[in-house]
Amino acid sequence: MANTLDRLARSRHARRGGGLRALLGKAPDAREVGERLVRLAQRMFKRAVIDATPRRVTLALHPAAPPVRIVVTREGDLEITADTFALGPGYHVHVLALLEPMLEELDYAWEGELAGDVARAMVERVAHELAAGQTRIAMPADRTFTIDAAVQTAMGPRDAAWRDAVIREPLRAADAFPWWEPGPGREERSRALHAMWHEVPWREPLDDDERAVMERVIVDLRAARKADPALDLPWAEWAELLDHLGEDSAKIRARAGERASTIGYRRHPMEVELGDGWTITLHGAFVGRWEDDGRYWATDGERVVEFTSLTVDSAASSQELLDVAPEQHAVFARSAEPARRGRAEAYDEDDVHVVHGLMAVAPHVAILTCKGAVADEPWALATWRSLRNG
Repeated sequence: MANTLDRLARSRHARRGGGLRALLGKAPDAREVGERLVRLAQRMFKRAVIDATPRRVTLALHPAAPPVRIVVTREGDLEITADTFALGPGYHVHVLALLEPMLEELDYAWEGELAGDVARAMVERVAHELAAGQTRIAMPADRTFTIDAAVQTAMGPRDAAWRDAVIREPLRAADAFPWWEPGPGREERSRALHAMWHEVPWREPLDDDERAVMERVIVDLRAARKADPALDLPWAEWAELLDHLGEDSAKIRARAGERASTIGYRRHPMEVELGDGWTITLHGAFVGRWEDDGRYWATDGERVVEFTSLTVDSAASSQELLDVAPEQHAVFARSAEPARRGRAEAYDEDDVHVVHGLMAVAPHVAILTCKGAVADEPWALATWRSLRNG
């Protein structure tokens, strides 16, 4: 596509008809070119190098973008590919600028003409996808959020009016990209914005990894402000992050004024895929993992959910599967849909209120336990009812 970097770079010597020549005066083969490419990449890009062999170099130039790949062909040409659409035209220009010194040292040049108006191509792609009925634009594939919005973009949900305006005037889609234009501080700002929309849980960190994400965002925001003091930054969310980390937020909050924090998909419910075809809806602040015993466990720091499931080799109905497990506590809710049967029981363990729920969709059975305070019972009930299979 026009907004994805997919170019060929070729030796300037080969362009002049002299053939590919080695740097020491003899005709090099593709392996010699590849070996020098590896040395240059490791020197110029350092920790951004994911892998490097004489046949291919892979670079991670932005945490929210797919890797950049440089392949050495049999003829010694370089095939360079990079999907820049997720971040925008500013990132596209940035990648070209980073690669240019490497090509110069190799005495290589781009083959053919570079793409023209990349920004225009990107917004036209957005307009085309929207007109075709697409509702997710440059969204990461590993999370699905349930939001009452016509479209979800990498920079937040958009309503039907925005969608229709972009279809009519594609340049209205510029605000869907975290890195629209080149300039000082834009790289750091794009990293911060993308992480705030997709990674930050918007609560106190539960472990070192979450703390590292939040601290990295703050570092990027400070660097962006230093690079360009006039740059538009998410002041309210910046102050909120400082509060979650226990740092002084007074100066940043003063810049935010009365603006409320709105950035962050993890402020919304998300659909989580579980085993045996089950899905569940949890708030985006939850973080979970699979235990060695086959149990899924998730928490937002105050509440906990535990999930296990089984599939039986039986022609039993959903209700029959449910009846196999005897009731252990007072049942306060039931599900009696045609294909889905379930029940939820509630009890207390010391100061923890437990809702234990079963849900059967033959031949599958899910067991869900929600733990929290008594006031969390409506949440627990809604979480149990969100269990779906198929």
